Amino acid sequence: MSTTAAEVHTRVLSGFEDAQFGPTEWDKLLTTGQSDSVFLTWQWQFAWWKAFQRGELLLICAQRHGKVLALAPFFSDAGMVYFVGSGGSDYLDFIGDIGDEQVLDALLEEARQRTSDFIGFVFYHVPDNSQTGMRLERASARLGLQVLDEGHQSAPALEIAMNHELAKAATQKKSLLRHERFFASDNSFKVEHIQDGEEILAHLDGFFTQHRERWSSTPSPSLFNQPAQQDFYRLLATVASNSGWLRFTLIRWRDRVIAYHFGFNYRGSFLWYKPTFSIELARHSPGEVLLRQLLLLSLAEGSHTFDFGLGDEAFKARFATCVSRVHNWGVYDPRALTHRET
Repeated sequence: MSTTAAEVHTRVLSGFEDAQFGPTEWDKLLTTGQSDSVFLTWQWQFAWWKAFQRGELLLICAQRHGKVLALAPFFSDAGMVYFVGSGGSDYLDFIGDIGDEQVLDALLEEARQRTSDFIGFVFYHVPDNSQTGMRLERASARLGLQVLDEGHQSAPALEIAMNHELAKAATQKKSLLRHERFFASDNSFKVEHIQDGEEILAHLDGFFTQHRERWSSTPSPSLFNQPAQQDFYRLLATVASNSGWLRFTLIRWRDRVIAYHFGFNYRGSFLWYKPTFSIELARHSPGEVLLRQLLLLSLAEGSHTFDFGLGDEAFKARFATCVSRVHNWGVYDPRALTHRET
């Protein structure tokens, strides 16, 4: 344990099941920060670490007078420090309030001191609507570090609450209706939405298989060729089984599943996350049928946003009403940068 001025203390948790700071405390702290997304939940972070862990886990709490103010969900590997979830997570950030500069300084310094042969931090996918980027620049100046902007990505979304009639109209687009009409003309057409993790588990093998087939003929093979990716989805369905925010959809037609989607509705933000469809039926666009059904579900559930996630694919522009961004920030020891340049 280390101490900075004004009684800001840092403590490294013993893991995700730390006796003094577990899922309940994590969830409460998450609501106090500028970023609150499914990717920062205890369940997501726990499942990600169990499936992909590398290096050393560094869950660092900053507290004052015994009250936890913020949590840095870090891990270190080969001299670098990253957010847990760096890979597959659309939005990442600190958990809790890092508005106090002493809190952020304490978290960064604790991680630096605990990382052998420290080179720096890379903070992937920090939302621009968080002030973390600006705060990292200021903290780096105080700590003798150097910040680099390492690029950004777009995140289109349909703002349902602000454009409710437009969102309803999106579900009636002619192309979506035309493609659905092809399948719905057969009485075997059926849409199932599942929230229970145990029930989702029973469908994951089919989901993985269809995704691998969907991407097998493209330059980008399916992520589910990797056993660790399959493990992650199974773990997430298990630990988030009763969370209320899992959303798994499958569309049946003629005794087969023609499309799947693994996503979330977290605090009213419905996330388009991992879709797939039967490649043999591509000319009938089962993917568009899936999208319409998810838009209808988000409306029925009273969601305030339909988040298309990262990426600027053309189809998203047909529905999105806004585009936000996430940034990747590198924060380095200047000596390490000088060595790398030479």
